Amino acid sequence: MSDSGGGLRRVLFVVGRLQPNSGCRMVVALARHLNKLGYEVTMVCRSGSLAKVYPRDSEQRAGEYNPPVLLSRALSNNLRGRFNLRYLVPRVREINPDIVHVHGSRLAGVGARLARRIRKPYLLGIDDFLDPGQSLSISRRFIGKIIAPSDAVRVDLVNRIRLPRGSVEVVHGGVDTDYDVPQERKTAHRSKLPVVGTIGRLVESKGQEYFIRAANLLAMRGIDAHFIIAGDGPDRKRLHNIVSELDLVGSVTFARPPVDQLDVLQAIDIMVVPALKEALGLPAIEAMAWGIPVIATSAGGMFALIENRKTGILVPKGDPDALAREIEYLLEHPDSAAELAHRGRQMVAENFNIEATARHIATIYEAVLSGRGTKEAEATAASS
Repeated sequence: MSDSGGGLRRVLFVVGRLQPNSGCRMVVALARHLNKLGYEVTMVCRSGSLAKVYPRDSEQRAGEYNPPVLLSRALSNNLRGRFNLRYLVPRVREINPDIVHVHGSRLAGVGARLARRIRKPYLLGIDDFLDPGQSLSISRRFIGKIIAPSDAVRVDLVNRIRLPRGSVEVVHGGVDTDYDVPQERKTAHRSKLPVVGTIGRLVESKGQEYFIRAANLLAMRGIDAHFIIAGDGPDRKRLHNIVSELDLVGSVTFARPPVDQLDVLQAIDIMVVPALKEALGLPAIEAMAWGIPVIATSAGGMFALIENRKTGILVPKGDPDALAREIEYLLEHPDSAAELAHRGRQMVAENFNIEATARHIATIYEAVLSGRGTKEAEATAASS
């Protein structure tokens, strides 16, 4: 796509921290694929670098398009962030983006203020369900569209935040399906204990407690396996205490950032998503792209991802016994696990690839820049 001057469309990505997790990999991959469609992306973030997003294969990706990265202390909603915004605005004006794309609800206020200061339209991408009591700060004049990762999140936004239906559009996240499954992952554990993992922010809604209790049930049944919990968050201490109380310290490993989540995928044989609420599940999509069978709870966006017993396994929320039963089944039936993994990988390649995500986002950019998207979203001011 070209701007009125005949050059590339310029897009400013506003992100939090660039670190080695599935969300950041999707954002960087989106920037690279948008570039193939004729968009020049610049990222502004609080901290991190592209090298931190891909620490294990930075040399392999060295020849790819690397969007410029600006570091700024303005990306916070406190008084210091508001003060530092005046230093960021001139740098952004030099870039002169056609549109701003804000990634994450926690940056909604920053994105709205920045869009107002530079007088450019913007998109707000919501990456998960909003926390209880959380509101969205939105600029009535400059908001173009709000992007939800799944229909479950779209419905939640429309009903709980009372956003007009036309202001929210569902765009599924995508992964780089050209990234081959490493041969080492397939053979790494043939002579070792199988490894079962879960990846996500350590908060109560992600259900890691039920994953731990499922591990305990499997240990009581004499099933030999190791369990990995990758992520960090406010629930970490409580989860560590549960592991200690159940005498699982030798069987459960916590992998905190800056551990690369790709290294976790390299290690595990089964991915579990034990969430009570789940927007879509990028780590699960990434695991499926890697050819790892997935067991997930029937939570929110997981219905868009998993067809039960065909592309993965769905279990009831908050049910460690059901989780343990399905983990045991896959461990004892490797052919069934391999078939689930194969079909899951095919489904992701067809429906959750980053090329399709980039094309969808590009159509929204063009609608907003032509004025169509902005008119639909103007009524969101009531939620400010």
